[in-house]
Amino acid sequence: MSEKFRLCVVFTHPTQHHGPLWRKLSENPDLELKVLYLSDENQQSGDSFLGEAAQPWDVDLTSGYDHEYLKDLSGKVPTQRKSTVISPGLLDYIHPERCDAVFMQSFVNYSYRLTAFLCKLRGVPLIMQNDASMMSDARYSRQRLIVMSVLYPWMNNLADYWLSCGDHNEIHLRHYGVDDAKIVRGCHPIDGDRFEQTIAAQPDELQRIRRELAWDENTILYGFMGKYIERKNPFEFIDAIASAHQQDSRIRGVLFGGGDLEPAIDKRLAELDGEVINYGFVNQAKIPLYFAALDTFVVTSWIDPHPLVVSEAMASGTPPILSDHCGNWGYNDTVRHRYNGLVYPCGKPAALTEAILEMADTEVRQRYSERSTEVFSEQNLYCEVNAFLKVIERIKASGNPSTQGTASPSTSVDRVPVKTS
Repeated sequence: MSEKFRLCVVFTHPTQHHGPLWRKLSENPDLELKVLYLSDENQQSGDSFLGEAAQPWDVDLTSGYDHEYLKDLSGKVPTQRKSTVISPGLLDYIHPERCDAVFMQSFVNYSYRLTAFLCKLRGVPLIMQNDASMMSDARYSRQRLIVMSVLYPWMNNLADYWLSCGDHNEIHLRHYGVDDAKIVRGCHPIDGDRFEQTIAAQPDELQRIRRELAWDENTILYGFMGKYIERKNPFEFIDAIASAHQQDSRIRGVLFGGGDLEPAIDKRLAELDGEVINYGFVNQAKIPLYFAALDTFVVTSWIDPHPLVVSEAMASGTPPILSDHCGNWGYNDTVRHRYNGLVYPCGKPAALTEAILEMADTEVRQRYSERSTEVFSEQNLYCEVNAFLKVIERIKASGNPSTQGTASPSTSVDRVPVKTS
């Protein structure tokens, strides 16, 4: 029982959310982790959906764990994610002689599908996680939904285990044929330690940012952060802030990000009198400070399975207002209506205006801020670490031949107990 459990991760590209997770898992002395990236997106250039001002992420995404960039059929490492990417190197790695289990997120590209095929062919347990919800499926045509009702149960059950990321995600998994016995509650990882440390270490910079964004010390700041694209619905944020400002002149909105709608957004803002401003792109190193400088964070998306910016805001102590078309609200989810934030009916700017005005009350914001910090502590990076370790224990207990003789990953001093189901 001296050999380590070998976990192979197949992932599209390095991200600010998962890099810290792979690093934390690699600290476990009984776990050998190998991450296989299908592209090096975010390393050489910025996210194309964030517009021309976007830059490569300025935080470390790849140190502290073993990783490799796989070449595609052309013999080169892709610089961007592609649904058609095929990585021949998977043929060598996805084998019981090299890994005891494989983790991947979806079937969105050909390499993921090849990974699932190799796992089934060679008897390697497959662990999966996505952020899908029934609300996000509403965008699809009736014909596509019929096809999904047949295809998804078969595809989903190619995985031996699923890590769920919330209430609506679990409903989606069950709807498409995944048995409860295969589901382990996890979350999408946010490195709360980095957020907390960044905010604590730079109080002067935080105050400078606050002064830059606000009119004066009485300003109540509401933020929108993300891609300026249709499904993110930024104009609902702008219109609701403008309406709320007419009733409470302290209210101001700030947009952070970039994208295709930026010219139209700037044109709309030019019609206002500074109630909403377009701040533009902010890179990862200072993101915690900008979240912390806000009084409330708002997500207005028409379609957004599980927007992680909500968790990032909560990690910074900023309470959320969330569109009900997003997939991360519920009794045990990230946003719990009137407990740590507000959920409003998407497409109804008047309802969003009411929520914004309700959050203008200092006591309400303070109560939701404290509870947001509490809820986030149950859904941070360590929640996902625990979910992985729980699945690994199940794989070992199942007697899979590839895991015989491997040691169970131990509980490290950094592991924080959280409830899983």
